[in-house]
Amino acid sequence: MPEADLKAWRNTNAGLLLFLKVTPNASRDEIGDIVADADGQGQLVVRVRAVPEKGKANKAVIRLLAKRLRCRAADLELIRGEVSRQKQVQIFNLREEELLARLF
Repeated sequence: MPEADLKAWRNTNAGLLLFLKVTPNASRDEIGDIVADADGQGQLVVRVRAVPEKGKANKAVIRLLAKRLRCRAADLELIRGEVSRQKQVQIFNLREEELLARLF
C-alpha cells in the first residue's frame, strides 16, 4: 500500500483516534511521516528527546502533539500503549480537516 494512502487516525464518537509509532530518547522532538505497521495500519512517526521512564516520554508526546495541533494538552488522552512504542491517542474537539491542515 502506498504511504500516501495510509491514514494514521480514525473518527470515533469522542473525536479522532490517532495511531502513533513513538521513538523516545531521540536527538530532537519531531513529528514525521505516516508509515505502515506489520498489519498495514498507518502510524504517525513521533520522536521525542525524553527518556522512556516514569511516563516522561508519554508526556513529551502529548505536549508535542498539542503544540503542533494548536490545542490544549487536556484535549489529548493516551488511550493505549503506555509502555509500548505503538500508542493510541484520543483527540477531543478536533475534526479530521483540522488535523490534516495542522499536521501536514
